[in-house]
Amino acid sequence: IGLVPERTYLDIIGIMRNQAGRYECKASNDVATPDVKYVNVVVNYPPTIKKTQSSETQVGRMGTLQCDATAVPTPEFEWYRDEKRLSNTQGINIQILGTTTVLMIANVTEEDYGNYTCVASNRLGVQNASLFLYSEYGPGTGRDINGAACVSQSLWLLLASFACLFFKC
Repeated sequence: IGLVPERTYLDIIGIMRNQAGRYECKASNDVATPDVKYVNVVVNYPPTIKKTQSSETQVGRMGTLQCDATAVPTPEFEWYRDEKRLSNTQGINIQILGTTTVLMIANVTEEDYGNYTCVASNRLGVQNASLFLYSEYGPGTGRDINGAACVSQSLWLLLASFACLFFKC
């Protein structure tokens, strides 16, 4: 009569990504030293963009946008400007280092200012995030210098009005 070895299972119901890692299985009896085997558990999950970095860049300088994501399997990245997918071309350099991607725009012009989209995907899902390349005048288009000055003047007038109310000018 042959003996069938007993099998033991570890069921992890609703496994979470923080439960991934190496698990130890130890079998022991009174006859021999314990036998130990290890099992590596990989938990797959869709991308989550955990950090983005927009950029304030002057005309003529290099603009850098960064997007960090977590995912298993490792995410693939794409960059978009409006509806147009960006690629490594003259003046644009896209780097992917594991779970981080960096979009570098050499010699920024007024037309480069605006909204960019980072897209992280794997076979389980997709997530995107908006980033901005903007001038020292704020995250608008970078073209409205007079508008920024006008807003600044309006704020000063408003503050002066409140001061007059309190101090009875």
